[in-house]
Amino acid sequence: MATASLSISAESGKGIREYVAIALDVLDEMGIRYQLTPMATNMEGDVETICKALALIHARCHERGAARVGSLLKIDDRIDTAQTLESKVAHVEEIRKRSG
Repeated sequence: MATASLSISAESGKGIREYVAIALDVLDEMGIRYQLTPMATNMEGDVETICKALALIHARCHERGAARVGSLLKIDDRIDTAQTLESKVAHVEEIRKRSG
């Protein structure tokens, strides 16, 4: 399973919140587990599904009036070990405990 981080921007003369909500609706529809943060949305899933979701997010933003949609998608795709959003945070916290 991959973990990913998505930041979206849309040019429509409106705020970005509406387009973030569209992105979250798409992730919900596709069954992608995610965590919304102030600067990005982190998610888990297979790479193909995440990429399909991104394409659908762009299409939906255009349908809602955005003339221009930008996205920044960062994917961490590991096949040597299982990872989740929580496990990545837990590993860092464990290191901090040992060094603190």
